[in-house]
Amino acid sequence: MTVDDFCRCTPLEFSKVYECWAEGERRHERAAWERTRLQCTTMLQPYSKRGLKPTDVLKFAWDNDEEGETTERLSTKEIRERFEKVKREQGLE
Repeated sequence: MTVDDFCRCTPLEFSKVYECWAEGERRHERAAWERTRLQCTTMLQPYSKRGLKPTDVLKFAWDNDEEGETTERLSTKEIRERFEKVKREQGLE
């Protein structure tokens, strides 16, 4: 996002853009961990007397919670305050 795009965003628009970006980052990180778990499972399988499932090798927080991490819900006032703070920090007042 360019500085010009940032200046034109309302706090709600910026919040939605950030949520989408953060979700993409979470998915990217989770995919990497899922690949690691699958690699470990296939490497250990020949040495196991019983069939291994990926969750037997590594368990992650998202295995029990399909939603993943809980997202923080902010009021409109809190969103605006955070927006104004970032704006000041970037010298965009």
